[in-house]
Amino acid sequence: EATESLRIAFDIAERRGSMVDIHCDETDDPHSRHIETVCQLTQDRDMGGHVVAGHCTAMHSYNGPAANKVLTAINRAQVQVVTNPLDSIVLQGRFDNYPKRRGLTRVPELLQAGNKVGLGHDSVVDPWYPLGMGNLLDAAYMLVHACHLSGQEEMRRVFQMMVSDNHVPFGGAPKIAQGESAEFLVHSLNDPIDIIRLRRVPAYVVRGGIIVAENQPAQTSVFDEAIDIGNFNK
Repeated sequence: EATESLRIAFDIAERRGSMVDIHCDETDDPHSRHIETVCQLTQDRDMGGHVVAGHCTAMHSYNGPAANKVLTAINRAQVQVVTNPLDSIVLQGRFDNYPKRRGLTRVPELLQAGNKVGLGHDSVVDPWYPLGMGNLLDAAYMLVHACHLSGQEEMRRVFQMMVSDNHVPFGGAPKIAQGESAEFLVHSLNDPIDIIRLRRVPAYVVRGGIIVAENQPAQTSVFDEAIDIGNFNK
């Protein structure tokens, strides 16, 4: 049934010249390997670079040989996997005893194999993830922790997932050049690691060459003397 559903989706996309976005193997079951079918269909129809497979959390539970086989297939087919760290860390491994699986797809291994990996924020405020703020930096922050990507170059690569890899299915990131449509965020920090660490909202949001949002930095006041909170309103 799942294989037939995938064939139908690819048939429709091929007829219409559309891209394919599949929520794939979002489970802890190590026997769920529909990503292999996705990769095969992508290759058979020469749709590499036009197919996204979201979640792929079952890959976290594959044994070594199975994981290597899937990683090779993903790379060969040029399917882009998108991880959703906030949701996955909450939903996957929920019914495990100890030790509990983290349940994210194999982001470090996908990156090491040369794949473009997308970074998503699947839910914002809903029963599956009630704590979302719609800030992709929160997802990046969680990914660094949950996948042990805390090395300097690893954190910079996570930042590139947001500003580069995430745009691959849409033809690439908007260009910053004269004559191009200006679509970008302006942060108050220069270092990508600090941007992830502090997770500040952008100073400016620019769309179509127009500043559509501006955020002032939070102000903190440090008092010279201790304040008695009990008398704060007096």
